[in-house]
Amino acid sequence: MPAKVIVVMSPKGGVGKTTMSVNLAAAISELNKKTLLIDANLETPHVAVYYGFVGFKYSLDDVLNERTRIENAIYTGDNPNFHLLPSRVSKGGENKTLHKLININSYIEKLKENYEFIIIDSKPSYELSFIKLIKDANSLIISNPDITSMIEAKKLKEELESANINVIGLVINKVNSRIKDQMTEKETRDLMDIKNVWKVREDNKVYNALKIGIPLVLSSSGSFAAKDIINVAKQLIKI
Repeated sequence: MPAKVIVVMSPKGGVGKTTMSVNLAAAISELNKKTLLIDANLETPHVAVYYGFVGFKYSLDDVLNERTRIENAIYTGDNPNFHLLPSRVSKGGENKTLHKLININSYIEKLKENYEFIIIDSKPSYELSFIKLIKDANSLIISNPDITSMIEAKKLKEELESANINVIGLVINKVNSRIKDQMTEKETRDLMDIKNVWKVREDNKVYNALKIGIPLVLSSSGSFAAKDIINVAKQLIKI
């Protein structure tokens, strides 16, 4: 069966989209599912940083500009089930690379038979041109629990549904029950009209994991946020 493709999206920056992409991919691979993580945020690519992965020879930028084959830009982690296709925008080549992004689906189609899950970190925005390029893509929306972030997430969901793109669910990130202004899970479900809603608790160990370059679900698997993300990964596998 070809891989399930999940594009992790958010209507704005700062909600933890890349953190979620990285840790979900790591968690799914730890659940014995062969997983590829693609950093498709070509304007501000940060996925490799979360793995402490620097100095790599080839990236998605090189693939799109036909400087190498895609196999050469895919790297294997300590877990053989986990593979990473990082991005690194070359100086002076940003416009050319973004133009070449239109060809990404042809590469993903070639890779689908090799994986069970392909997780794609996209840039934060309402711009749906990228996900529209990918055949049979599913969207996973990441939002913070404040009302303004949730309203923006609702707008993104409606845009995706209008484009006939499957919204697989919503992850409410950085949940802190001590903050009264944060929306409850019931309020979120009522507002969003969405079946799958998952909460990830606020956790300082997220920042510690970034400092050491090891995803939270691997470096602190017993932490609040790691447990929540692992739960999301288990649910995604069942959907």
